This record gives sequence, structure tokens and C-alpha cells, in this order.
Amino acid sequence: MTEDIPHEHLKIEPRPPRNQGGQHVGYPSGVKIEHIPSGLVAIAEAGRSQHRNRQIAMDMIMGGLTSPHLI
Repeated sequence: MTEDIPHEHLKIEPRPPRNQGGQHVGYPSGVKIEHIPSGLVAIAEAGRSQHRNRQIAMDMIMGGLTSPHLI
């Protein structure tokens, strides 16, 4: 799925945690992905792992690119 989008078209940034407690304090598990040509931005912070949040954000970007009438 992500192989359809050239890497240079994506800007991927870690996001700091929103909560202020618990075992994973300070570890950025959230992800922000911007598709530069279209300006679409997706932020995922629901999962506990950065890998899972990246997958969620990429799914949102792909959904916005393939079905723009839904955003």
C-alpha cells in the first residue's frame, strides 16, 4: 500500500504523548504523516506503538487519496 506513494512525497513525524502519566511517559508513540503533494495530514495517537499508529495514519492518507469525497 505505501509502496504506491513515493517516500519523498511523505513527511513523517513522531508526536509526543498527550497524557502525563504511566509507564510510557516521554516516548513518542503518536505519528503525524503529511502527503506533501495533496496537503493531506493524518495524525494517529490511539495505539500504544508508533508502528501501529504509523499504519493507521497511512491508512487515513490512502483513504483520503483514493476516496477524497469521504474527507
